[in-house]
Amino acid sequence: MALSAKSVHSSNPENTQLQPHNKIDIHGVLRSSCSNCTECPQFVSIPGHVLCAYCGCPPARHGKADPGSVDVSSLGVPPLVPVDRKRGRDRDMSADSVGRVGRVLIDSEWDSEQDSEGGSDSEETSSGVSSSASNRGARRQRRRWRPSWQVTAPPPRVSSLLEVEPVGREVQLEHSWNELDSSPNIYVKPEDPLTFHRNPVYQTSDAIRGKCGSEGDGYSCGLHVWAVHWPSASRGTHPVVGVATRDCHLTEPGYKRLVGSTETSWGWCLKTMKVYHDSRKFRLGVPYPRDIDEKLRVPDTFYMILDMDRGTLAFQANNDFLGVAFSGLRGEELFPIVSAVWGHCEVSLTYVGCHQFERERSLA
Repeated sequence: MALSAKSVHSSNPENTQLQPHNKIDIHGVLRSSCSNCTECPQFVSIPGHVLCAYCGCPPARHGKADPGSVDVSSLGVPPLVPVDRKRGRDRDMSADSVGRVGRVLIDSEWDSEQDSEGGSDSEETSSGVSSSASNRGARRQRRRWRPSWQVTAPPPRVSSLLEVEPVGREVQLEHSWNELDSSPNIYVKPEDPLTFHRNPVYQTSDAIRGKCGSEGDGYSCGLHVWAVHWPSASRGTHPVVGVATRDCHLTEPGYKRLVGSTETSWGWCLKTMKVYHDSRKFRLGVPYPRDIDEKLRVPDTFYMILDMDRGTLAFQANNDFLGVAFSGLRGEELFPIVSAVWGHCEVSLTYVGCHQFERERSLA
């Protein structure tokens, strides 16, 4: 997640990654997670500002991070306060204190696929930052999404839809983000209308709904598939994707799972790997997929599958159909929706296509 003016108007995924120099406070100290609000997984600095751009807390509330192999002095960010000026005693950065506040991973973000196939003896904090300060020299291997024996083939209607040529650009725009139906802290990028950008606003949760073709009355029939692209490094603590009616709120104070917290929305949190809805069964979250591994990380790009003929919502990662997340949606008029808390995050929604039973009968 780059915080320069260039990143705000760039569609290059590399420009949305948090750079090492954006983690340094005005004293030239590399900072990590916040111990005050407990909602901020990483200190984020913006030139000309002292407070964290993510949570609004001062740098002193964030733990000092181990720079590892990164030379802070070589990043070209001179401290605004002289280095030799100290207030009080030095903070004890023993192994226990590092484990308590977390350690920033410079080479890979806390949400990246960083575990080896053989597993790791480190633990994770609630923000997803590894709490282990040892065994960092071992070579990391990229984990596959899931073992092959857990992969489930998608239903025939879904697989046939993904095998055909995707719809054209005009149709994609008619089923992507609605710039007129979003939080004031979110805007659709003019150069890429399939992608929205969230401005960094302290202590707010923001959402945006998608369109439903030219009619705009919500999806009430047919099978619809979208490809969702949300880089793992810019998801934050409450990244939720799902569907909602027109009555779902699009902004609320504080950091929360906005989608899935009401009776008019159904959402999958990519952080907790649980599905949420304001009902007795889903209010506290239900693990999804059911056979989930605690080290599993959702890929940057995945599919959302809304089947209004059967009234179900499901998701698919690569060629792995994760099963039905919600059922009983028939009779609703739904829209795709995403709620986010991470400043400068960008999420793309690309319509793949639809399948209608009535169209099959008319062609026959």
